[in-house]
Amino acid sequence: MKSTFIYLALIVTILSSCSRYENFAGYEDTSEDSPSELTLASSKMHSTMEADLFELINNYRISVGLNPFEFESISYYYATLHTNYMISKGITSHDMFTKRASGISKRTDAVFVAENVARNYDTIEEAFDAWLDSEGHRKNLEGDFNYSAISIVENSNGDYYFTQIFVKQ
Repeated sequence: MKSTFIYLALIVTILSSCSRYENFAGYEDTSEDSPSELTLASSKMHSTMEADLFELINNYRISVGLNPFEFESISYYYATLHTNYMISKGITSHDMFTKRASGISKRTDAVFVAENVARNYDTIEEAFDAWLDSEGHRKNLEGDFNYSAISIVENSNGDYYFTQIFVKQ
């Protein structure tokens, strides 16, 4: 368990956020609402955009000789919580990543968790291309992970916020 947290601390140091309008790098341990009960999201709740971006990323991984990700519902739950948190703050962030990663690890026996975030991209292709152009985000996209989940939520102004979580079991 101690080695899991060492890995989690390491990933926090290499994470950066991605936005068309800003490039925030870093981690700040601020508040993010934590539910008292864990309600799992089912794949039936996925939006077409989420499914299409997931497929785009898996096609990319296959094209460079990597395994495709399998969808992981607990990570989807946490990704959606974080996407909604970013919308509520109007920012792109990795706030409370350690808490998310710990919750995912406890519920999935993950040994490594990472995430990519973005906002203000009009299409999934723009967000995907921005992640590929960023060394840290690309490292996660091409990482040795088995599972993933993507949350895309549109705020009241029509701006999209993205959270993708990566899990290695």
